[in-house]
Amino acid sequence: MSGAYTRYGPVLELLERFDDQYVLVGPGDEIAVKFDATGLPAPADGWTRSFVLISHAYCKDMDIYTATPQTLEPLPFRGMSRYPYPPDEHYPDTELHRRLSQTYNTRIVH
Repeated sequence: MSGAYTRYGPVLELLERFDDQYVLVGPGDEIAVKFDATGLPAPADGWTRSFVLISHAYCKDMDIYTATPQTLEPLPFRGMSRYPYPPDEHYPDTELHRRLSQTYNTRIVH
């Protein structure tokens, strides 16, 4: 899919909240999450500890029945009524959205 994917490198700012700031990944991309768990108490004898990652994500494929399958855009957003959204709805255009997009979504794929 053509579009402006998220650059490689740290993306914590995009992952801190459930909002309209997404890490836009393509085939073969990954997000590695590291955290310090040394302060947690040891599990009881015979127990193991699991970690659960909770995310809010959208997935778009290149299926011919997918809306605009050749491009990343239009990007989804939390307040949309449906996808694809109607002409009177738009991805938010705020100073924060523009700054984060200009900072992170710089890996252009044609």
